[in-house]
Amino acid sequence: MTSKNLTQPCARAPVGDRRPVNRVMLHGLRIRSGRSEDASLLAVLATQVWLHTYATGGINGDIAQYVLSELTPERYLALLSEPAIHLFAAEHKESIVGLAIVRLGVPCPTGAGSAAELQALYVQEHFIGQGVGKALLQAAEAKAREQSGSALWLTVNAKNARAIAFYEHQGYSKVGTAYFVLGERRHENHVLIGRDA
Repeated sequence: MTSKNLTQPCARAPVGDRRPVNRVMLHGLRIRSGRSEDASLLAVLATQVWLHTYATGGINGDIAQYVLSELTPERYLALLSEPAIHLFAAEHKESIVGLAIVRLGVPCPTGAGSAAELQALYVQEHFIGQGVGKALLQAAEAKAREQSGSALWLTVNAKNARAIAFYEHQGYSKVGTAYFVLGERRHENHVLIGRDA
């Protein structure tokens, strides 16, 4: 296994929730391409999920700085206009409840043979366990196969047992370790790759 420093968190889900998983698909869920008018909604959703993952000890200066500089509507507008990125939005009753970001042309840091990164998969807490993450992941995997002919790779917080279990259940396996650097702290992440690799 190799260890790399990566500066962007990928595919995070909240840590520590022990609620039973509802395996029923959410009725009326729609996965669609993100649009520029979604930018503010996507930024708020990303902030909510990201804080639940990384601000487990409260809000400090590094966390506040990251959120205020990286999880902004302007950043999401920029992502939506990048040719190498495809952003999927999960919509339920005209509200955004999840998102997935696929970045093409980014080789897996472990050399595992994939050039499509699942940069983020965020599902609002109230919708976890209702098929939203799975539907977003399937859309992202299809885009990776279509555009790059390879499986997705991603990083996930090593303390996020629920997200790790989700990805393992979807056929992902650990191929290495990477670190998300936030201020002076390094957060260990597992590098995972999909089964189509």
